[in-house]
Amino acid sequence: MMSKRYNKNSSAGRMLEKLLELFPEKCHLRLHRCFNTNANENWGFEERGNEDFHMIYVKGGKGFYTLKGSTEVLEKGKLIFISPGFRHSAGQFRRRPYPKIIPVRFGLYSNSTGKDLSPGFFRPFCACLENVSGKAFPELFEKLYKCFCMKESKLRTTMANIIMQEILLEILNALKPQSSEVDARIERVKDFILKNPEKGKTLSALAKMAELSTKYFSRLFFAQTGSTPVNFAIRARCRSAEYMLQNSSMRIKEVAARLGYPDQYSFSKQFRKTMGYPPNSTIDKTVG
Repeated sequence: MMSKRYNKNSSAGRMLEKLLELFPEKCHLRLHRCFNTNANENWGFEERGNEDFHMIYVKGGKGFYTLKGSTEVLEKGKLIFISPGFRHSAGQFRRRPYPKIIPVRFGLYSNSTGKDLSPGFFRPFCACLENVSGKAFPELFEKLYKCFCMKESKLRTTMANIIMQEILLEILNALKPQSSEVDARIERVKDFILKNPEKGKTLSALAKMAELSTKYFSRLFFAQTGSTPVNFAIRARCRSAEYMLQNSSMRIKEVAARLGYPDQYSFSKQFRKTMGYPPNSTIDKTVG
């Protein structure tokens, strides 16, 4: 049995919400390191606190992390997220298969100054998830590793930023208490956005549709989806554009017009910022 000396996830959800609210207007993520490896007999490290963010997804084998004196067994489907400054150590068990892991290190950077904001930006925290191998995490971590192996470029940086934000969003959603209760007003707006991506409603118009104040609607929408209403709508439009480009003979200019963009340049700029790759790369092959 694992030690339960403290609730590792008690504040993680709130901290991740604060982190996600910074994207994409104020900050972005930059991938520092990512490996896809089978640990050997020398794997492990003494207690430390990193200056950047750290995640580890376990594909198999056995090992352990110690988080403030609490031991977390590393086994298939385990995911651990550690913020800068959080003290932790790692090791392995004798006569057990060595852990097969995808460890990731990344930083939080200001869009305006390019400065690394990771050290000291948040009060140190961590999160632990179990049995996530059947969810989106395995695919996302494998995609992130493939991205890290690409030749360094602006496209690689953008793609990694998008994938890491998706991982953080999945972690946040996994941390939320499971409940069968959903707010019908938010579901109604979500359904409208997904079925009508070309109708670029303003935030106030979406709030009015839900019969809520703009501020309360935004807070409720984020709590239920892990995304702001505006970002949710933008991603829905880009996903719709991607589908049309892959499954029809429509040109980029035509898709942009169909989705209500003033011109091809505006559409391409937002598509690349949101999806991590340019729209013309989806015509010949599926990216990511």
